[in-house]
Amino acid sequence: MGTGTAFKWRRMAKSRKTSGSHIDADDHGTPTRRYRIVIEAGRLFSLKGYHSVSMREIATAADVQLSLIVYHFSNKENLYRSIFDHFHTFFEERLEQLDRIEPLTAPDALHRIVEAFVMPVLNAKATEERWIYSQLILREASDPEEEARGIIRDYYDPMARKFIEALKKALSDKDFHGLTWGYLFSVSALVMSHFDARMQRLSDSETNEAHEYEKNKFLIRFICGGLSGI
Repeated sequence: MGTGTAFKWRRMAKSRKTSGSHIDADDHGTPTRRYRIVIEAGRLFSLKGYHSVSMREIATAADVQLSLIVYHFSNKENLYRSIFDHFHTFFEERLEQLDRIEPLTAPDALHRIVEAFVMPVLNAKATEERWIYSQLILREASDPEEEARGIIRDYYDPMARKFIEALKKALSDKDFHGLTWGYLFSVSALVMSHFDARMQRLSDSETNEAHEYEKNKFLIRFICGGLSGI
């Protein structure tokens, strides 16, 4: 492995250790080959989609033998699911924030629920791993063949049900089916918020820190308004 590549992996390992997340690394903080496989596979899948990436391409990107990938994961589908298992700490941030909202009948509960739903995702650009994860989710959610893999069903539906239950308590006067639709439409709004290039083009605005701050605040107000109006 080249010096530059080794430095990149050590830097990513340090970033995850600092954040308190689990990482497969040796005593010197150097990520294991299994970790490199998972991260490079996540990067390639996020850029090209599930069907456009081969196991051999992943092996080349991770600088390992193809046989090692087969040893650890057996096949591409197992490797793909292992990526979502690896990133579960980012995923759980949303539920941790949701669990801290008490009571769910408070006047500001809806705003806090929406913040818990969107902010961990909007902050995903903070590290390289988070960026990979956020892009991977966007691609998976929009893939017509996603249903066959069951990623959204197995990893995201349980979380969705918890958010919908929280919304039922915060908006007790609203129809359950309406809140379910509202949650799904909120997902769509969150997904579209990642397309900064189009937003910049249509609004004639610059993409910078001020833009990000205003966009995030507007998205939260937009989702709260939509849910309140059900």
